[in-house]
Amino acid sequence: MKQYQLFASGYTASQPGEGAALLELDGTGLKKVHSWSGLVNSSYVLPVGDWLYGVEERKGQASVVKIPLEPLGGEIQRFSVPGSGLCHVCSHKGFLYVAGYAGGTLTGLDKDSGAVCAFYEHQGHSANPVRQEKAHVHSSLPSPDGRELLVADLGQDRLFRYRIGEKGELSPNEAQPWVSVAPGQGPRHFAFHPSGNWLYLVNELEKTLYGFRYRGAEEAIEFFGEYDISQPETEGSLAADIHFTPEGDWLYVSVRGTDRIFCFRWRENGALEPAGVFSSGGKEPRSFHISPDGEFLAAANQSSGSVVVFPLDKATGALGEKAAELAFPTVSCVKFRGAEI
Repeated sequence: MKQYQLFASGYTASQPGEGAALLELDGTGLKKVHSWSGLVNSSYVLPVGDWLYGVEERKGQASVVKIPLEPLGGEIQRFSVPGSGLCHVCSHKGFLYVAGYAGGTLTGLDKDSGAVCAFYEHQGHSANPVRQEKAHVHSSLPSPDGRELLVADLGQDRLFRYRIGEKGELSPNEAQPWVSVAPGQGPRHFAFHPSGNWLYLVNELEKTLYGFRYRGAEEAIEFFGEYDISQPETEGSLAADIHFTPEGDWLYVSVRGTDRIFCFRWRENGALEPAGVFSSGGKEPRSFHISPDGEFLAAANQSSGSVVVFPLDKATGALGEKAAELAFPTVSCVKFRGAEI
């Protein structure tokens, strides 16, 4: 087996956690090679080139951290971010876009200086009185052509569309400012097919997967299908993460509570065919990621405090027997270095 690098991060408030760490996977297993224990409640990390970006929640202060990877051990920079409950960060050219769940905020930052280039505070609510009492921005991604930023708002049951300016600024896409899902669904994370023509959205609350046709920033995003990821029914279960394999043949979705990873075969007309349901190897798979070559899937099981790695069968999409496991208290995110998003 060749060597892979991964990053993991987690919460540190409820019980002592690791902050963030660099992991290595090879034929001997999965091991920790460097840690950043000074990070507080770093619920999400994103490796981009020679930097690791992450969100951090300290008391009364929300921040994005910028960590040098070459060499390891360099000074960590912190950029203050308006809003609270930061939960996701994505990268586009020289900018970062940060989702604030608690505050319902979306913030754009310059990668180098941390200067704010965009800020929106969403207003609104939806059908679930407990989870959708207000806006809850959960994630964002740039479109495949880089012309717009799509933003999942769990609290409003909407996928918002913002045009991206040359200086990172954002403006609502007047062609279609948002796409609505059925009341109470709770959009969380989404993924584009590598072709750039299809988009798949995970709805956390109702445990459904929506498929959309995507034709670019000037055209409407069109819903074409819904897929169930609720089985087996378990009280309190919540859908979580979603990723394609690099070639786009297989799509995976994780569900907490049932602690399952669903696999779908992708077809050229955008349709998905159920191809299997697999254990995440622990409890509460909040995050998972796929290696750049599509050979492995790593699951971050938050409640059981473990990162578990499985081989992937490229012919069937199946997860194989556990290849490696590492204890990581309250882990909330795992990312392979060199993989997209």
